[in-house]
Amino acid sequence: MRVMLLRKLALALFAFPLLGAAAEPVATITLLEGETVLVRGAARYALAEGVRLRAGDIIEVAENGLAQLEYADGAALALGPRTRLLMVSAPRGKAAQSEYYVIQGALKLTGVNAGTRFRFATPLFNVQPVEGAVVLVVTGSEGSVFAESGETRVAAGSAPLRLKTSDFCTRRNGQKASVALLPSKEFIAALPTHFLDPLPSRMALYKERQVEPRRLQEVSYAGVEAWLKAPPAIRRPLVARFEPLASDGAFRANLVANLKYHPEWKPVLYPPAKEAAPQAEADKSFARSYSLEVRTVASP
Repeated sequence: MRVMLLRKLALALFAFPLLGAAAEPVATITLLEGETVLVRGAARYALAEGVRLRAGDIIEVAENGLAQLEYADGAALALGPRTRLLMVSAPRGKAAQSEYYVIQGALKLTGVNAGTRFRFATPLFNVQPVEGAVVLVVTGSEGSVFAESGETRVAAGSAPLRLKTSDFCTRRNGQKASVALLPSKEFIAALPTHFLDPLPSRMALYKERQVEPRRLQEVSYAGVEAWLKAPPAIRRPLVARFEPLASDGAFRANLVANLKYHPEWKPVLYPPAKEAAPQAEADKSFARSYSLEVRTVASP
C-alpha cells in the first residue's frame, strides 16, 4: 500500500522530464556553513556561496552544515543539517516554478508570493506553499509541516489539507496526517537555530558574481544509492545520467546486487542481443540472388 502511495504522489508531482531545463539557473547559494556537496551530472562538487543551481542538481548537507538558496523574486530556502534534496525543475520565463524531491532533512521557505509556485515531494507527503513561509522536516519515518505564515497545502494520501498560519501537520508511516493549531515543543526544539529567525537576504552580494563549484570526484554507488532506490518517477530519469558509470566494476557490481530495487537498469546491464547488421543482410540477399541468376542462365 505504501509503495503504491509513493508512486502516485511522485507521478502526480513530477509528470515531466527530470532534466528538461537543466541549463537554466534555478537559484543561487547565498549562505553556507559547514560542508555541503553538490551532485551534478555524474560527479560530486564542493558547493560555495555564489554558485548558480540548476534543475537536476542534488544537494546534500552534512551533519554540521547549513545552506541557503535565494531566488530572483525574493524567496529564500534554507536547508538544515543532513538534508538531501533533488532540484527537479527550474523556473521558466517569468513564472517561477520550482519543484523538489526531499529524501530527508529540514527546510524553511520564506517570501512565497501568491502566484509563485513551489512544490516539494517527500516519502510521506507532498507540500505546496501558496504564500508566506513554511517549515518542513522529514525523517525516515515521520514528517512535519509548519505553516509559519500564510497558506500551505499538504497532500498525504487523502483529501488535501489546507494549513493556515500557525497550523502544524504531522504524519508517521502507515498513519493518517494530523493537524494541530500550534507546532509541538519537540518540533521547535529540534529545528536548526537559523530557522528560528527570519532568513537574512544576501542575494545582493552575488547578483553580479557567479561562482563555479569545485569538482571533487565521480559519484560512487553508495553516494547515490538513495536516489537510485527512490520512487520510479524520480529514479528512472537517472539511468541516462549515471549510465556511463555502469562500466565501472564496483558501480556495476552494486547495480547488479540491487537490481530488484531499480529494475530499469536491466537493459543497461544486460542489453538484448543485437540483430544482424543491415549491410550483412543485404550482402546475403545479393549472394542468394546472384546464385539463382547463375543457375538460371546455365540451364539448357
